[in-house]
Amino acid sequence: MGNLNLILFISFAAPLLMTLFVCKGKARTLLTFLFLGTVVCLFCGEFSVVIMKMLPFDRQYYTSNFTPLFEEVFKALPILVYAFMFKPKKRTLLECSILVGVGFAVLENAFILGGAASSVSVANALIRGFGAGMMHGVCTLAVGYGMTFVHTRRKLFYTGTTALLAVAMIYHSVYNTLVQSQHQLVGFLLPVITFIPVLVLLNKTEEKKKS
Repeated sequence: MGNLNLILFISFAAPLLMTLFVCKGKARTLLTFLFLGTVVCLFCGEFSVVIMKMLPFDRQYYTSNFTPLFEEVFKALPILVYAFMFKPKKRTLLECSILVGVGFAVLENAFILGGAASSVSVANALIRGFGAGMMHGVCTLAVGYGMTFVHTRRKLFYTGTTALLAVAMIYHSVYNTLVQSQHQLVGFLLPVITFIPVLVLLNKTEEKKKS
C-alpha cells in the first residue's frame, strides 16, 4: 500500500469519525455508510495491487474485467448486512446505498488524481469527479434499490442479490471499458445520463407516497 493512499484515507476518515460522535440518529447512520465507502475503497486498492501481480494481464484488461467484480461485491456487503439485519425503511436504505458509492468514489478519485497531480487539470478533475463519482453511486444505488424489494422476501434474497450484483458489475465494466477506449466521452457521460432519470424517478415515487 502506498503511503499516499494511506495519508489520503486518514485525511478523509479522521474528520468523518470525529463527526460520528457528534451526530445522532439517521445522520450518524448516513455518515457511517459514507465512512464505510472510504474503507472499502482503501481495501479494494490494496486487494487490487495483490491480484494484479498474480494475473498475467495488462492494466486495461484487468480494470475492465476483474476490478468491477470484486469492487461491486465489497461495496455491496455493508448494504446487504444492513438490509438483512436491520430491515430499514426504503428511503434510508437507498440513501445509505448511494453514500457507500460516494465515499468509495471520493477516495478513489483522490488516489488517482493525487497520484498524477502534476498532469491533472481542473477539467480532468470535473470529468473524473462526475463520471466516476456518479458511476459508483449508481451501482450501489441499484443494489440498494433492488434490496428494498428482496430483503423482506427470504426466497428472493439470494437469487435477487446475485442478479443485482451482476447488473452493477456489468454497468461498472462497461464504464471502465469505455473510458479507456476511443469512446471516452461516452463513458464519462454514461453515469450522468443514467443518474438523472433515476433521481427523478425516486423523487416522484417519494412525492406520491407523501401525497
